[in-house]
Amino acid sequence: MRKKRSNRRRGGQTGKSLRQQFVDFYYHPYCAVCDRAVQPPLPSPFVCRDCLSVLPFRMDREQISWAHPWRLFATFYYREPLRKMIVSMKFSERIDRAEAIAPFMCGTLVRNQIDVDAVIPVPLHRKRLSERGYNQADLLARVIAREAGISVVDGVLYRDIHTDRQSESRTVKERRRQLADAFKLDQRSPLIDELRGRQVLLIDDVLTTGATLSAAAKPLDEAGIRVICMVAASDKEKYQGYHEIIKDWTSLLDRRI
Repeated sequence: MRKKRSNRRRGGQTGKSLRQQFVDFYYHPYCAVCDRAVQPPLPSPFVCRDCLSVLPFRMDREQISWAHPWRLFATFYYREPLRKMIVSMKFSERIDRAEAIAPFMCGTLVRNQIDVDAVIPVPLHRKRLSERGYNQADLLARVIAREAGISVVDGVLYRDIHTDRQSESRTVKERRRQLADAFKLDQRSPLIDELRGRQVLLIDDVLTTGATLSAAAKPLDEAGIRVICMVAASDKEKYQGYHEIIKDWTSLLDRRI
């Protein structure tokens, strides 16, 4: 499933083409957070320095513990400005946000020495896909695959049951019940045998209850495919900033008085 990476282009040229160098010089990208033009070189070509400094990285909390056997990682906390980026990617057709977010997810792979043979996005049900026009998990997965030099696997995992949006579920128990057996493998796909025994990266945008991601990982695991789960953001094991800690501490003192 791995792709051999090379910087050689057709005609024996190496590196960037003259056209791409011209584009890079005269057309500056816009920050995916504040929408202002950014001036290269930058650590990220899609996030300006000011916005980069306020992105809610999980840092040494990227690996998340949960009640499932698959390792789970998240690159960001689900708070501003990352929350706005993901919401606009999902509901406002800002598919360019994936180009800004996914390379940081690749950094999580490197820091945690995660080696996988393929990337699988958590699929949407065909009804939801028709409404939205694209799958935000697939957008992230394709950028990660491109940056890591591996393949995106399509058509193996699909969502068989349409459910309400997670925000519309009243309880975690209800959400888990809705998603029971919601994902299945296409048994006609020859890729199942090819992936059996290999390690794949299962990608989604946000982890809240974990019900969707675990339901998607289950049929892959049952087929003998080794799964590592990754999301762009999660507030699980949420980091508390200084002002939040002071507020909690003050509330505790008030209750003791």
